[in-house]
Amino acid sequence: MATRRAPYGGTARLSLQLTAAILTLGALAIPPVLVAFSGTASLDATWTALRIAALEAFTLIFLNIVTGAFRPFFNRVFKARTVQRVHVATGLAGFSLALAHGITALVYGITGYKTGVVYIGPVVLVVLTTAIITALTRRRMKSSWRWIHRLNYLVFAAVLVHGLVLGYDLANEVLLKVLFIFYAAVVAAGLVYRVTALAKNRSSSTTKTASGQ
Repeated sequence: MATRRAPYGGTARLSLQLTAAILTLGALAIPPVLVAFSGTASLDATWTALRIAALEAFTLIFLNIVTGAFRPFFNRVFKARTVQRVHVATGLAGFSLALAHGITALVYGITGYKTGVVYIGPVVLVVLTTAIITALTRRRMKSSWRWIHRLNYLVFAAVLVHGLVLGYDLANEVLLKVLFIFYAAVVAAGLVYRVTALAKNRSSSTTKTASGQ
């Protein structure tokens, strides 16, 4: 097992908490602000809702993955229980908005979209549902739930492709495209971090077993 590092204290802890809160609120505020100033928000209420739901769902899935991938760091900044609650809340909220986006798209119609990429959406919803159920019932699934939960990385990649190919705002807002690509880089870094940590934990366990500890 890896040694747990002590939580941050004093001013450093407070500064990191404020920074995390500001970055999170900023990330959630960017999609509706960009849509509002795009000049097309007033054209059709359903279309606008479709766009905002999709962008916010993607943002929340990103936040969910980040709070999971970098859990050791966030546990040093916040209480572990708080981090877990945020992780669960972002997952449920992201799933809810993704579902709302899918329902709205069904109502609005998918005529004119590239059919193959459109169907990434329903597949993502099925995988998200599976990941959420396994997370909520993880105590009954022992260690297997972790492997299922890691499908979130594939979900993120699929949603990014879905958005880049079909998304109006990602096609027309350079800032948003750069931001989401940055999110992808952070998620990739999180995946590398988790895989590296897992490998170290296994190596440590093997060493202890071999030495009879």
